[in-house]
Amino acid sequence: MQASKTEKIEKLVLRFYDRHSAKRVALATFIVGFLSLGAFFIVFFWLESVLFAALAFLLLGFISINVCFLTIVPPANSLKATRELICAALRDPSRIVSYDKQKVRLKGEKGTVVTLTSRDMTVWNDLVVPYIIANKADVGAQQSERASRVLTASERKYIEQRREEVIELEKTIAEERKSIEMDRKEIEARTADLNQAEEVVITRLNNVEQAEAELEQLRITTSERVDQSAQTYDPAIAKAREAELQAKEAELVKMRECLAEDRKNLELQQSQMKQLKKSVSRPPFAVGKASGEGAALGQSLEEREAALEARMKRMEALAREIEERANFVTESENSLIERLDALSHREANIEQGEINAGIRQD
Repeated sequence: MQASKTEKIEKLVLRFYDRHSAKRVALATFIVGFLSLGAFFIVFFWLESVLFAALAFLLLGFISINVCFLTIVPPANSLKATRELICAALRDPSRIVSYDKQKVRLKGEKGTVVTLTSRDMTVWNDLVVPYIIANKADVGAQQSERASRVLTASERKYIEQRREEVIELEKTIAEERKSIEMDRKEIEARTADLNQAEEVVITRLNNVEQAEAELEQLRITTSERVDQSAQTYDPAIAKAREAELQAKEAELVKMRECLAEDRKNLELQQSQMKQLKKSVSRPPFAVGKASGEGAALGQSLEEREAALEARMKRMEALAREIEERANFVTESENSLIERLDALSHREANIEQGEINAGIRQD
């Protein structure tokens, strides 16, 4: 059936070029006759001689017939070559090098590329293009008919199983996405708590440094007064200094209690962060049998899984950053404890110096 359509189009192309050639011959003949007769009558009325008129008719007719048939009538070989080229493109569309509405280029037998003229574009647009479009439509219809065959029971069962696996995997991905979102919010909350704990520790550190400076100044003052106590001794001043030292001791005790409470909170937050890190670091999900046949689930599912894995990596990086900050807070806390111990030791030395000087009585 396809061959018969091609032969029919080839016959139409042949008929088109035959009619075109006949039209051009008729036009050339009309022009030659018109010019020859015109020359005959002009010479006859001008010279009133039949002989000169006949000579003018023959001479102009000979010249015009050669000129017209060379310029108006296309060569038969050219028409034949173009016709065969178009018919070859009908049978083998791969010969079409390029095509648009203004220009068509076809490949010849010897590999040469020929550009169709405006005359050839007429037959191409009127006959060849509709044939190619119809041919493509027929091929697409045949392919759809072949593709729409009836599936067997086993094939339907397998497709249904694969569909169920895909649905189950999509549900798992949705649940995992919700879980990751909840973990992200929890990590953000833990991060805020750790930031607040850092601020508290920094404030405590500043207070301890200030208290350390005050105690150092007090120690210097006390040492100076101990040196002067042998000469002058004022009980009121001694009591005032004793009250001031007791207040500083109470303040240091309170600071120790606050630091101990902060340490408990930090330890609790660190343990919670470790548990959260373990939960975040778990595998995205277990796909079971579907993972063994992942290639059949489609590229979209693979892209979703890759997105989940990337998000898990970001969550792990965030958890590591939070853990580093928690370690920094722990180190700061240990440094504060060491400074408090040093302050306690200095305080004991000051108290012992006051007792030895008689300024303070326990």
